[in-house]
Amino acid sequence: MLQVGLGTILTVLIFVYPFLFDWLVARLGVRIGSLALLAYGLVFAVARQQMGIPVKLLPAPHLGIAGVVLATAYSGDVRYLLLVPAFIYLMLCKLFWDSLAKPVCIVEHVARFIVPFAPEFIHSYCRKSTMAWSAFFLFNALVIAWLAWTGNNEAWKVYTGWQMFAIIGAICLVDFLIRKWWFRYYFHENLFDRIWSRFFPAEATPMGRQSMEYIRQKREELGIPPP
Repeated sequence: MLQVGLGTILTVLIFVYPFLFDWLVARLGVRIGSLALLAYGLVFAVARQQMGIPVKLLPAPHLGIAGVVLATAYSGDVRYLLLVPAFIYLMLCKLFWDSLAKPVCIVEHVARFIVPFAPEFIHSYCRKSTMAWSAFFLFNALVIAWLAWTGNNEAWKVYTGWQMFAIIGAICLVDFLIRKWWFRYYFHENLFDRIWSRFFPAEATPMGRQSMEYIRQKREELGIPPP
C-alpha cells in the first residue's frame, strides 16, 4: 500500500501548491520560498527513510523538481516555481505506469482497499484505468509546463487550482458511470442502483451476469440476503 500512500501525498500536494504559491512568494520572496520548498523536500525524504521507505533520487521527476527549485534560488525567476506541479504530475504518471509491471496495479490496490471482496475479473479494467490516469497525468504535466514557461500566471493559477478540482471530479464521475455500465453491479439498497439497473439491466450483458452471480455467491458465503 506504499504506492497508494505516496500517490495520496502527491495528490494532496498538487491541490495545495497552487493556493500556497502566492503566500510563499509574498511572505518569503521567490528565492527564499524556493529554498523553503527544497528544505521541505529534504525533510520529506528523511522522514520516508526513517519509516523504512527507500528514497530514490535518480528518477527524472525528482531531479526536475530539485533543478527548478535551485534554478529559482539562483535566478529569482518565478516561472521555475510554476513548473513544480508539472514535475509532481510526472511523478504520479511514473508511479501509476510503473505499477503496471507488478501483479496488482495501483488502481486495483485502491479498489481492493475500498472493497476487500472485489472479484478477480476487475483486473483487466483496473489496468486500463491505470493507463488512462497515467496518460492524464502526463497531459497535465505538459499543459502546466507550457503555461509556466509562457509566463501565463493567471491561466496557470486557474488551471492548477479550482479548474483542476473540476476536471478530476468530472473524470471520477465519468469513470464511475463507465464502471457501472460495464460491470453492472447492483445492490438495490440505494436509489441510484434501482434507477440505473432499469436502463442497464445486469442480465443484458455477460459481464453484468458475471457480476451479479459473484455478488450473489459472496452474499451467500457471508450470510447476507441476496440483492
